[in-house]
Amino acid sequence: MMSPAVIYLDEEDDLVSICDRLDWSGASRVILALPAAAGGTAAAGGTAAAGGTAAAGGTAAAGGTAAAGELLTEAIDLVRLRRFAEARRIEVGLVTRDSRIRQNARAQGIPTFGTVRAAERRRAWRHTRRRLSPAPSLHEDDRREMARRMTPVPLWQRWLWRYAGTLLFFTVLAALFVGAVYILPGATLTLKPQIEPIQVSRQIVADPQLDSVNYSGASVPGRRLVVTTEWRADVETTGSIEVPDAPARGAVIFANRLPQPVTVPAGTRVTATAGQLQTFQTIAAVEVPGVIGGTAEVEVVAVTPGPQGNVPANTINRLEGALALQLEVRNLDALTGGATRLVRAVTTADQERLRAQVWQQLQTLAVAEMELLLSENEFLARDSLRLLHLEHETYSRFVGEQADRLTLEMRAELQATAVDESQAVGLVYEQLAQAVRTGYELVPETLTFRSGDVFGVDNQGRVSFEMIGQGFVAAQLNLDGPLQAAAGQPLPSALAYLNQQLPLRDYPAVQIRPPWFARLPYLPQRIRIQVDIGS
Repeated sequence: MMSPAVIYLDEEDDLVSICDRLDWSGASRVILALPAAAGGTAAAGGTAAAGGTAAAGGTAAAGGTAAAGELLTEAIDLVRLRRFAEARRIEVGLVTRDSRIRQNARAQGIPTFGTVRAAERRRAWRHTRRRLSPAPSLHEDDRREMARRMTPVPLWQRWLWRYAGTLLFFTVLAALFVGAVYILPGATLTLKPQIEPIQVSRQIVADPQLDSVNYSGASVPGRRLVVTTEWRADVETTGSIEVPDAPARGAVIFANRLPQPVTVPAGTRVTATAGQLQTFQTIAAVEVPGVIGGTAEVEVVAVTPGPQGNVPANTINRLEGALALQLEVRNLDALTGGATRLVRAVTTADQERLRAQVWQQLQTLAVAEMELLLSENEFLARDSLRLLHLEHETYSRFVGEQADRLTLEMRAELQATAVDESQAVGLVYEQLAQAVRTGYELVPETLTFRSGDVFGVDNQGRVSFEMIGQGFVAAQLNLDGPLQAAAGQPLPSALAYLNQQLPLRDYPAVQIRPPWFARLPYLPQRIRIQVDIGS
């Protein structure tokens, strides 16, 4: 006979892992060495055969972990071990010194040994006879319950239960069908209530000195904006003036008072003393003979162009400079040729027109800069634009001065008031709500608010402006009664009833789920109401 296989068990093994290892051993006789005995056997020099060595720290499978000294201590575990071994035709012996295990093993006919060596030396294992435990006595109540269960049920009672079960099945099926008819159908009912436009306006004051909305005074805070702008522009002049165009010309005669000759150089000036003093100058040099009364003629031209140089004869009688002591001068004929021409010049209207243009451009620039400073809900009250300080205003020409174009440079500091529309919306909404007539309600998504005209601006920057609110009001739909009455009715009659009972501007529309269900759902809760205000 072959020597038995030895399986050394440890604290981590349980009944499941023991049975698995019995299968894996492939032996017909197996010695199971429990932990306490296994340690002693190893010390005595026992050896494992045919794969019977258990790895230290093995993992228990599907049965939990048994602590040392508790392995196979329960009688039921030994019963299951014996049945498993008999089913696999394996002889199993236990090596343990635990008296409790040895006693339970002998009761199940499992041989026990003190050491592995003793089990290996035993050629034939003596099977102890299994001792059967006496059956536990039953309580009186248990006896009655056992007798009741063993008593056969009468045939009529069995058929009664069958008919009752069948009836109950069909009753539940019908209840489920009726419940599905009531619960599963759904509908989306689109109603278009009567709507009316509504619009109100309210005068509101934006005060830069306020910190919060004054509902009683219909005032909201304003914000002062100050910017400095400059601009330069020019315009064509529209005035005209006469300016000298050509000087007067003629001839004068110099007469010598002394016997010495005199040379009169070109450019010598002579004057006409009659009327306004007019100055002329010679255009060429001339030699006066050195005899008393000697004369010489030379051409002269007016120093200042214009008609004032046209002087009559014998009006030029004065010689400028040292030559006046030796010579006399006369014009025997009138001097002619002095003329004027018309040229453009600056007028007061030109300055005013140019100033208006520059001021308008300054305002445009200031408004553009201020609008960049506005927040999302603010608007600029343009009529509140005021000049704070004119830093400089310079024209390129004076009034009456000859010029084809007039230029103006202006630099100014301007102020305006910014108004937050969102703060005024509450005041207008309050008035809108008061304007709604009975039976109607505001449709919030249709409401819009905008600023209107500016009525005035005072010296402190307070802006009185119009705020307009507009939108639609819709008729209130009281659906409780009509919807309860229309629930479960055929679609044509239900929709006609709703159209008659509710203030609608159009016939109701409905979508049924499932489509074949030709009624409104029986449960009003399954009807979803969709109110269409329109665009």
